[in-house]
Amino acid sequence: MLTGGVNEASLNTVGRLLSEVSREPGFIPQTEMRSLHGGDTTSAVLQTDPDGLTLMLGKFSPKEETPVHNHSSWGIACVVQGRDRYRHWHHDDEGQLKVLYEKELGPGSFVTWLDPPHDIHSQQGIGDPAFELVLFGKNTMTIPRSYYNPETGEVRTALPQ
Repeated sequence: MLTGGVNEASLNTVGRLLSEVSREPGFIPQTEMRSLHGGDTTSAVLQTDPDGLTLMLGKFSPKEETPVHNHSSWGIACVVQGRDRYRHWHHDDEGQLKVLYEKELGPGSFVTWLDPPHDIHSQQGIGDPAFELVLFGKNTMTIPRSYYNPETGEVRTALPQ
């Protein structure tokens, strides 16, 4: 699927395809969604391939930002409905976790990230919930991820909740 391997250019190509298909009327499937990250955000796995490639539907709450976390995988998040505040985090030269950039995303907008350590982020719906298609290189629902507290520096590892 990603000719030439996983890199920013190939992820952007797939992101544009997700953006295109997500604009079709009625695209958001009716599916049971479960709590994610122990908060008001919910998700549902739509498809997982034998090699781990996983497509997920996420609903990001405007009530609270997700914890800062990683997925231990490259990914592409494309907004289908609503608006999303996406923050991408990184460890600075002193090892402190800092916001690298922040973007406000609307329908058809997408962000990409490479494998660790480039996959640390947080998200929040703006005004109303934001629905997103998220494509991962691995089935991130079956592997532990790290949750970061930027204020204390604490990191805990857990399976998605």
